[in-house]
Amino acid sequence: MSISGLEHLVTEPQDMKIVVPENVVEALSVVDRALSSFMHRELVSSTEVTDVLLDVRTALNRTSQPAADVTIDLSDVESGMEVPAQA
Repeated sequence: MSISGLEHLVTEPQDMKIVVPENVVEALSVVDRALSSFMHRELVSSTEVTDVLLDVRTALNRTSQPAADVTIDLSDVESGMEVPAQA
């Protein structure tokens, strides 16, 4: 099946920066650590899941600290996502 009708929708990615607040980075770190731990187990207690959710909520609610933003460069991600055009 050809997708020739969609060629006009494909554009070159523009350079873009996403600024992620520090509390979001911390929340993502909590989630990543928990997922890493949970993936090696067959059973996770509701208490452990509740603790992780509370940690994420606490990290996201931190607004009193000055924002130290993190900049993510999407160029590396974009190069890994390139798909060759189909003729």
